[in-house]
Amino acid sequence: MIFFGIADYMPFVPGKMLGERPGVSAPDKIWKELFQVIGKSGGRKLGACYKGDAPQGHTTYFAGTEASVGLPENVGLTTWQLPAREYVVCGFEAENFEALTVSALGKAMKYTRFWLKKHGLIADGFFPEMYYPSSPEMPYMELWIPFKCRENMKAEGI
Repeated sequence: MIFFGIADYMPFVPGKMLGERPGVSAPDKIWKELFQVIGKSGGRKLGACYKGDAPQGHTTYFAGTEASVGLPENVGLTTWQLPAREYVVCGFEAENFEALTVSALGKAMKYTRFWLKKHGLIADGFFPEMYYPSSPEMPYMELWIPFKCRENMKAEGI
C-alpha cells in the first residue's frame, strides 16, 4: 500500500510507545498540516512512527492518505509505502475520534505490547496506525505491528 502525506521529526524516548511519549502533540501538528493540504475526505489514512533519516534522539512520523484517493495536483507530498510483510493487526473503536486517538490508542498500544510478549514476539521497527473512514459516532482504527519472534532473535544472538 502506498500513501501520500507529510513527514517530520519528533523527539524519541526509548522504551516508550508513541501514545506514552511526552510532547506527543508533534503528530497532531503533522496531521493538521496534512488536512490543510488534502482535506479530511477520502479513504484510509495512515500514521507511522519510524526511524527513517531522523537525527539522533528523534524519530520520523508520517501522516498520509492512500494513493488511490484523488488528491490535489502538485501539492508536494511525501510518499511512504507500507512494507509487505506479516503484521499483528489490532483493531478497535471508540465513542468519538478524540477518545480513539487519545485514550483508546494508548490503551491498545499497552495491550499489544503485553500480547506480543506473551506470544514470544517483539515489535520490529515501526508502528503504523491505520484510520478507516467511518461514521463520526463510532470511529475505527487498526495498529499494524510488524514483529520478530523472540526465539529467532536468541538463535541469531540478538
